[in-house]
Amino acid sequence: MGKPKAHIQEIHYLRAIACIWVLLVHISASYYYENGETYNELTLFINQISRFGTPIFALISGFLLFYQTRTRGFKLKKFALSRFTKIGVPFIFWSIFYLLFMYILQGANPFESGKRLFLINFAFGNAFYHLYFMSIVFQFYLLFPLLQLFRSRKSWIFLLAGSILTNLYALKMYNPGQFEGIWQVILSQRAFLPAWIFFFIFGGFLAYYWEPLSQFSKRNKKLLGAGVVIITVLAVVEYKIIGSAPSNRATNMINIPIITLFMMGIGEDIKKISWLELFLAKIGSLSMAIYLVHPFVLLTFQSLAPKSVWNTIHFPFVFAVILIGTIVVVKVIQLLPYNQYLLTVPKAKDSKAEKVKHLKKLEAESNTA
Repeated sequence: MGKPKAHIQEIHYLRAIACIWVLLVHISASYYYENGETYNELTLFINQISRFGTPIFALISGFLLFYQTRTRGFKLKKFALSRFTKIGVPFIFWSIFYLLFMYILQGANPFESGKRLFLINFAFGNAFYHLYFMSIVFQFYLLFPLLQLFRSRKSWIFLLAGSILTNLYALKMYNPGQFEGIWQVILSQRAFLPAWIFFFIFGGFLAYYWEPLSQFSKRNKKLLGAGVVIITVLAVVEYKIIGSAPSNRATNMINIPIITLFMMGIGEDIKKISWLELFLAKIGSLSMAIYLVHPFVLLTFQSLAPKSVWNTIHFPFVFAVILIGTIVVVKVIQLLPYNQYLLTVPKAKDSKAEKVKHLKKLEAESNTA
């Protein structure tokens, strides 16, 4: 097994693409509601094709955790404290924030269904439509310590196969209707980990097989690019036949690995385009913060924007406003004390700065020799 790199820029690029896709899903959904709950061909295409974003976020969550433990080992106490600080506290804060925001804006009472259902909905990320993903990540964190038993590459082949079967069962055969009462509510949640487990496990598989898969991707980037075009066409055929498809649909268990390998393959090409590299690196580093904040910006924009804005021709403008507005709000929050407990913003290392640092180190060593 090759020596792991301390920092993988391609993951920032992939995370940026996932972030942009998530924004496109929610903005296109706003067009749906602002136009009498109807899509046109363009907004439906954007909404459905962009549903690759959330499973890629799940993949990246798994990858980063397993890649870290592969390079640094695993300490349960440190892991628990780190995850609660970086994910747990922001999840609680933004859940409360959105509940209060919707109460002020629309008078929505979160306790209308009773305290027990409130607690269940809160835990499964139903405080607002995007927070369910945070709940899925938390469920995966509960499983993660057990997965430390799988440290060999061969074991990950079997683990990946098991995750495929588990995910397919949860999507195609599992029936929460066989339960009653509160258990039915819990087991029928959208944030049900078995229905997402493949994407996390594939992230771990990618972490253990990064070096050979990276080389494979670079050698076959044209073939993978053709694969991305094909799955895009097939995704259109899919929603044309069956209608709106969820982000964790079974076909994404094929689509997401192909997209991921393609992004790995073109990572070096992206680095050669300075403006694109800078844009993707910045969005990638802010992606989780953007994920948490953008519904607030989008809903505020919806409540203030004139009806004429929701013509499809203005879609690029609306997207730019929401993205830039969200980044501005994130930057303002980062000025607050204890902002690290409100938003998780990993720092992307500057490759040029790293090179300068390395050269200075070499110079210092030569001077002391």
